[in-house]
Amino acid sequence: MAEDSKEELAGASRAFLQHLEKAGFFSQIKDLEGNLQSIAGALKALSDTTVERVQETENLVAHVLAIESILTVMLRTSPVNSEAVSALIKETTTSSDNGKGNPKVLAIAEGILSDAGG
Repeated sequence: MAEDSKEELAGASRAFLQHLEKAGFFSQIKDLEGNLQSIAGALKALSDTTVERVQETENLVAHVLAIESILTVMLRTSPVNSEAVSALIKETTTSSDNGKGNPKVLAIAEGILSDAGG
């Protein structure tokens, strides 16, 4: 009897697997696996690009800080007119809707000039 039960169970399992095969279940799983691998590849590429952009940004920041340091030292020995600097920034960064120049650029310039003692 136990052997009949095992055979019935094995037959039911085979029938179920055949039903899944006919229904395209295994094909769908294979397609899903391919899609997931494609997504994983795209995420890896996005990750690599993000790391590159962060490194480029860090390099840009390092260059700006180095230039600011050099400029500060130069301004300590050869001061410039801070009002002329502000006027030029306002002239070159003023948009039609504000008329006052870019406040960030003005603040950074004022910071550099104050670090230089100007």
